[in-house]
Amino acid sequence: MALTGGLAAALAAGFVATATASATPATCDGAECVPYVSKPVSAGEHCVQNTRYNWGLDAAGNTLACSSRSVWVPAPPLVGVRTLRSPCGDTRGVAQTPDGVPLSCVNGAWSADYSWTFYR
Repeated sequence: MALTGGLAAALAAGFVATATASATPATCDGAECVPYVSKPVSAGEHCVQNTRYNWGLDAAGNTLACSSRSVWVPAPPLVGVRTLRSPCGDTRGVAQTPDGVPLSCVNGAWSADYSWTFYR
């Protein structure tokens, strides 16, 4: 009985680990691989501002951010998905964490940057 219960618990734990695994990449290069990017959007057009997943691309592929005024505003190029505090050198673009946090390169590391969504 104990062996059966242990096996059932192990199988359940394996199922939970498998069921909660994310399909979102830890890193990727380019705006095309970033999840939940709105397309196509236009600068000045209405958007629904949130704390995560606030990037958009216009018809030409330019990056926009949904601002606190709930309108799309121009932003630096979206370079892909990056992990928080990973090295970025002197990158001038913006990125997103796998769970949707907006990032900018600050002092050589990808850092959370809510200025696009709250202060623009």
